[in-house]
Amino acid sequence: MNARASNLYSRPSSLWPAAALILIALLVGTISQINGLETWVYDFFQRYQYKAASDKIVLVTVDSRAEQYKDVWSGSRFSQLASLFNDYGAKLVVATQPLTIMDAKAESQILALAKLQKLADSVESVSGEFVPLVGQIEELQRNYDARNDFIGQMAKSGNILLSGYFTNINIEGSSSANCANHAVNLKGTEPESMRNSRRIRHISVPPEDVCKAVRAIGFTNYWPDPDGITRWAELVVNADGIYLPSLALATKSAMQGNNDGIVIAAPNAVYLQDKITYTDNGFRLLNRYYNGTLENPAFQKVTLSSVRSGQVDQAIFRDRIVLIGESDLASMPGLATPVNANMSPLEVTASTLSNLIESDFLLRPEWLSNLEIGTLLAIWFLILLWMPNMPTIGAALTGLVLATLLLMIEAWFLISEGIWVQFASAGVFAAIAVWTMHVWNMATIHQARTIQRPVRPISTITTDKQGQLDLEFSVLRQQAPTDDTKEQLYEIAQMHGQARKFARAEQVLKHIAKLDPNYRDVAQLLEKLSGARKKKAPARRKTSATSGSLNRRKLGRYEIDRVVGRGAMATVYLGRDPAINRKVAIKTVALAREFDEGALRDARLQFQREAESAGRLNHPNIITIYDTGEDDDVSYLAMEFFEGMSLLEHSQPDDLLPAKRVLELGARAAEALYYAHKQKVVHRDIKPANVLYHAATDTLKLTDFGIARLTDSSWTKTGIILGTPSYMPPEQLSGDGVTGQSDLYSLGVTLYQLLTGSVPFRADSIPELMDKIINEDPIPVCQLRKDVPECMDEIINKALAKDPGDRFTTGHEMAVALRDCAKNFS
Repeated sequence: MNARASNLYSRPSSLWPAAALILIALLVGTISQINGLETWVYDFFQRYQYKAASDKIVLVTVDSRAEQYKDVWSGSRFSQLASLFNDYGAKLVVATQPLTIMDAKAESQILALAKLQKLADSVESVSGEFVPLVGQIEELQRNYDARNDFIGQMAKSGNILLSGYFTNINIEGSSSANCANHAVNLKGTEPESMRNSRRIRHISVPPEDVCKAVRAIGFTNYWPDPDGITRWAELVVNADGIYLPSLALATKSAMQGNNDGIVIAAPNAVYLQDKITYTDNGFRLLNRYYNGTLENPAFQKVTLSSVRSGQVDQAIFRDRIVLIGESDLASMPGLATPVNANMSPLEVTASTLSNLIESDFLLRPEWLSNLEIGTLLAIWFLILLWMPNMPTIGAALTGLVLATLLLMIEAWFLISEGIWVQFASAGVFAAIAVWTMHVWNMATIHQARTIQRPVRPISTITTDKQGQLDLEFSVLRQQAPTDDTKEQLYEIAQMHGQARKFARAEQVLKHIAKLDPNYRDVAQLLEKLSGARKKKAPARRKTSATSGSLNRRKLGRYEIDRVVGRGAMATVYLGRDPAINRKVAIKTVALAREFDEGALRDARLQFQREAESAGRLNHPNIITIYDTGEDDDVSYLAMEFFEGMSLLEHSQPDDLLPAKRVLELGARAAEALYYAHKQKVVHRDIKPANVLYHAATDTLKLTDFGIARLTDSSWTKTGIILGTPSYMPPEQLSGDGVTGQSDLYSLGVTLYQLLTGSVPFRADSIPELMDKIINEDPIPVCQLRKDVPECMDEIINKALAKDPGDRFTTGHEMAVALRDCAKNFS
C-alpha cells in the first residue's frame, strides 16, 4: 500500500499490547484444549486410514461358556489345543488369556498324603468312620502327571507363548521373578533412562517352571487415555525391577527366531536382532487400528468349533501366528478404540502385533511438542503483524486457509507417514484468532472515529486530514441512512466546525437533515450557520441560481422548463434555445458556493477550459456540449438533450440488463473513451450515473466530460469529492496522475456493477475501502452470475489491474475484447 493510502487511518500504538493480550489469551485457551481436540482428530483419521493388517496372523475365538470349552484355559486342555494347531503347521501358538495351571507344590502334597495313608493302615483299632485317602492321592497324582505332561509339551513344541496380566492385588506365588528368563535385555542401559517406563507391582503369571518351558511370556494389558479410548500400546513395563515385554512384542521377537531376546539400548528404542523399533520415552507406540467389516474383517478369524468340526481349511494355519482368545466380551470385557467402541482384547493384541510385523505403528516423537508450540507462537506473531491492515475478506480467507492447511498437514503425516503431528489445534487457533482480531480491529476503528476525533485539537486538522473528512463524507452519502451513518456524518460536521470550515459543516448538516430532519440539534445548527453566512456574504452574491436567475425561468439566453436531475454539486434542467428553438439540457454548477474566494477565480477558469475541451468532442456516443456561460455566479453548460435514463437504473440486483447487452453497451462506451482519449480528454468519473441509455432506440451516450477536473486537488469547499471513490482506480486515490487507463478502470467497475448489482469493492470505512481497491482482487463475476462466460472475468481482471500498465492499452482494445466475449452468447 502506498503512503497516502496507508496513512488515511493510523491505529494508536497503545493498542498493540491489547492485541497481544487478546492473542495470548486465545493461545493459552487453545493449548489447554489441545488434548481433547487432537485426540478427536486422531480418532477421526484412524477410522479412514487405508492400511491392511498383516496376513501372517490368524485369530481363533473360543466361547468358554460353551460346555465343551468351559475348561479350555486350563493348562492340560490348552496343550491339546496347541498340539492341534502345531499339527496344522502353525508357526507360533499364542494364548491371549491367562491359563489355570496347577502349582508345583502338588508333588509335596502327594508325598504327605501317602505317608498319612501308610500310618492309618498300621493302626489296628481304626474307627469304622475312617475314610481311606487312596482316592485323593490318585487324583492329585493324575493332576500332577498332567501338569508334567503340559510342561513337557510346551518345552517340546518350542513355539507356544503364554500371557501374563498385571493386577491391582497381590497374587500368592505369582511374581515377575517367575518369568525373569523372558525379561528384556537392558544391555548396559542406565536405570535412569528407564525412568519413564510404566511401573507395576502385582502380576499374574505362570509358575517358574512353566515360564522356563514356553517360548515366551508377555503381558496383555492396555491402559486407556483419560477419555477411556485405548490409543497407546506399552511394549515394555517395569514389574518390580524386571522389565517384561508385551505379548505382541514377545510374539514378534519369537517370530524372528531371535536368540538374543529383546534388547533395549536407548530410552526410546527397542532392538529385535538388527531391526530397531522407535518408541516414545515410556516405550509406548501409538496403535494403528485396522478397519474391517463383517464381510471383510481386518484379520483372518475363525472359531474353535469350526476348526474342530473340519469346516476350516487347515492350510490357513500353515506358517501363521495363531492367536487364541475369547469371543465372548462378557467373559473378557472389550476395549474402546478409535475404530470400535468395544474391541476384544484379542483383536487389540493382534493390531499391535500387526503394527510391529508391518512397521505400521504410529509415532509421536517427544520433540514434536516443541514444534507444535513453536507453530502456535509463529501464528500468533504473524497474526499480530498482519491483522492491523487485513480487510474482511482477507481475514476470512486467511483464517480458513490456515486452518485447512494445518489440518491437511496433520492428516497427511498421520495417514501416510505414521506420525501424529498435532496441528489441528493450531489451525483452530489461527481461525479464531484471525476473526477475533478482525472484529476487535473494526471495533477499534469505530471507537477511534466516535471518541478520538471530537476531542482532537483544531491545530491537528491539517489540509490532508480535511481531505480525508471530505472523502469520508462522499462515501457516507452513498451508504444506507442508518443510525451509525448519521452519527458518523454528525461527527464530520463537528470536525468541520472545529476547523471553522462552516460551509462544509453546513453541507454535511443539510445532508443529515435530508435523511432525518429531527436528528439531534441539526435544525438549530443549520439555522445558526445560515444566519452567519448571510451576515458574511457580500450583497453581490445574495442571489443564487435558484433564488435569482432561475426564478426568472431563464439562464443566459436559455429558457428554463423544469428540473430533470440533481447531483452532488450540479443540477440539470430541461431548457430551450429560443434562437433556433432547440431543446437543450442545461447543467448548472454553483461554483461560488462550492469554492472559497481564493480558489473561485481558478475554478471558473478551469471550468471554462474543461468545458471547451469537452466541447471539441463530436462522437455519436458522447453528449455534445453546445455552449458554456455564467449567470449570477452560476456556471452552466448547454448540452444535447437526451431522453434516455442513466444505467444507474440497471445497477441493482433486481433490475439488471441481460449480460450480452451489458457487454455490447460496454464496447460502445469503450470506443467513446478511445475517441476522447485521442483528443487528450480524460473523463475521470465514469460510473453508471454518467452513462445514459435509451432502450427504445438502443442509443448510449457518455456525459459529464470535464466536470471531474475542476481542481487539481479534487476537493471542493463543501466537501464534495469530484469523482466517486468506489469507481476510482488506485492511482487516482493515491493522488497520482490519471490517464486514459484510469477511465478504463472505472469502466471495468461500471461493467462489474451492471453485471452483478454491486461494485467490486465495498467497505464500511474509507481506509478499508481504499485498502481493498489498492490491494485486493474482486470476486469473479462468474461466481456471482452463472450466465456470464469466463472471458468476462478475464476482461474485468485486466480492466481492474492495480498497475495502469497492465490494463487495456486503449478503449478500442477493450471494446474488441468485449465484442469477442459477447460472441459466446447464443
